[in-house]
Amino acid sequence: MSRYSTLLLLLKHMGYVNGRVQFQKLLFLLEKNYHINTGYDFIPFKFGPYCQVIQEDIQHLDDYGYIEHEEVEKAGGEILHRYQITDHGEQYLLENDFGDIYDQVIQDLCYDFNNYSLRQLVEYVYENYPEYTAHSQIKEQFFHPKPKQEDFASADTLLDRKPIITPSFVKWLDEEIKDTTNKMDVSTVPTEQRADEMNIDEIVTDMLDIAYEDIATKAQEISTQIMLDNYSESGDINNKMYFILDILENLLSSIQERDIIGVYTEFANTKTNIQMLDELIALHKTSLKSELVRLLFEYTEDISFFLDSIDRIISL
Repeated sequence: MSRYSTLLLLLKHMGYVNGRVQFQKLLFLLEKNYHINTGYDFIPFKFGPYCQVIQEDIQHLDDYGYIEHEEVEKAGGEILHRYQITDHGEQYLLENDFGDIYDQVIQDLCYDFNNYSLRQLVEYVYENYPEYTAHSQIKEQFFHPKPKQEDFASADTLLDRKPIITPSFVKWLDEEIKDTTNKMDVSTVPTEQRADEMNIDEIVTDMLDIAYEDIATKAQEISTQIMLDNYSESGDINNKMYFILDILENLLSSIQERDIIGVYTEFANTKTNIQMLDELIALHKTSLKSELVRLLFEYTEDISFFLDSIDRIISL
């Protein structure tokens, strides 16, 4: 697929792009997250990953009348460069067949990042691809690296656990909480008796964050596989997986804020949506590859372990 086609499809599904930095970051993520060969070579630059050819292609499409460029004045006098596809650009896409897979992948990219502010988009790129921040002039504002799992090695001593032998951190956490509960001889406290207090140690919230990252990574891998298989119902399953991830983020935030009502609300919300995802998988099971079905059920199983772990943590 040509570079021009990629730019036009991106604008078609985004509706519009605000600024050259957003253009650069979305195309970068299209290549890095979704494994689409965009034809652009990115280098670390003053605002993160950058490719000069993108700027040139945008200008060419503007000159040809395939896109339009508008300068929008924001509050405070800042000028925002907004880009939109024109009727000529739409016609170009209609007259050329690029294959459903490219259109679907770009559509999924836009769905995933459409609601990101520019700041959130830059932070996402910086945190996930720190090697491209080497020459950034705004690194201190946007780069907030997440702790790696090995940063919590002291938890080994605290929990007196054996070395991890399972690849899933979620299942490990589940088993560790069971063992710790048994050692402390703690029984589960009924919900109504623990609604007024929730004691969560910081090391536990750190471990939950790591477990969540394990789930999010698996969701991304499954989503990419669904798109590469050109599965026609990918939107339903992908949307549900990412919606569940959003709920889990809210659940973790509620735990960190000691908001017990929020915890139980998001807990129940997650269980409901997991059931809905299971029903979707069962509905389209015969259309999916057996390996993909296995991965999807592992994904829902991991989240169930995750919820059980949280339930026992709150009980302690």
